[in-house]
Amino acid sequence: FPNRKTIYFLALSLGLLIPFLILYFIFYFDNKIYSRKQLEDLKLPISVIGEIPKIINEDKKLILSSKEKSLIAESFRILVSNLRFFTSQQAKKCQVIFTTSSIKGEGKTFTALNLSLASASVGKKVLLIGADLHNPQIHKYLNVKKDINGLSKLLSGDGSSWKKAIIKSSSEIECDFILSGIIPPNPAQLLNNGVFKKILSDAKNYYDYIIVDTPPCLLVSDTLSIIHLSDIILFVMRCNYTKTEVADFLKNSFDKGIIKNNCLIVLNELGSKGRFGYFEGYNYGYKYGYSAD
Repeated sequence: FPNRKTIYFLALSLGLLIPFLILYFIFYFDNKIYSRKQLEDLKLPISVIGEIPKIINEDKKLILSSKEKSLIAESFRILVSNLRFFTSQQAKKCQVIFTTSSIKGEGKTFTALNLSLASASVGKKVLLIGADLHNPQIHKYLNVKKDINGLSKLLSGDGSSWKKAIIKSSSEIECDFILSGIIPPNPAQLLNNGVFKKILSDAKNYYDYIIVDTPPCLLVSDTLSIIHLSDIILFVMRCNYTKTEVADFLKNSFDKGIIKNNCLIVLNELGSKGRFGYFEGYNYGYKYGYSAD
């Protein structure tokens, strides 16, 4: 003693074992979604219909022109094109599309807004309704006051004056918006009192698409209680944010018949840095900072 060969052998063994154990625990406890392939490996009963890349320019959150050639504009135009395979304009003139997620911060409002603008940029008549009466976010993107008359006031009445609550787009793309309005004490009851259904039924006579920004499914029950009013449900997942446990929720909801084949996944922020700082999926290299406030 000291036995140099034994010490060298133990040092070499520990040098190989410790990094292996660290990597093992990192992979074992990392339960976030990073790529489309990962979702496919989870064998979900619903399909991925669109992928929205991660963007760098914080000020470039919305499509402002029908001629815009940015990556965000192109990705949403692809999403609009993909949606045509799941809609039947011959059978139903207007399509009602819900956007939702599991928790806040996954980009459902961002998706609803740009999907509306992308659809309107190709000549469709589009109405976006802010039905998240718990944590509305649309007003921040449009730079308008939060307490403006909106859906909550319409639902407190008979809903017949819904046209007066419409806000027009300030960009060259013609798109209509109805904001959530003042946050009410009873959002679930308002959405299910029959007035919201009446507004949708009447608005279908004037629009090609009605896109509804609804609350996250795992936080409140509002979305699931009105999900039967939709033709398509877009479930937004955010790379390096959404947890794989959401797959169990989707599988259980599908098995119980709560959601059906009309539910589709939109993968947001594709290109987010993964476990070791490299980019998962596509190496876009641009940042999108979503506010969960």
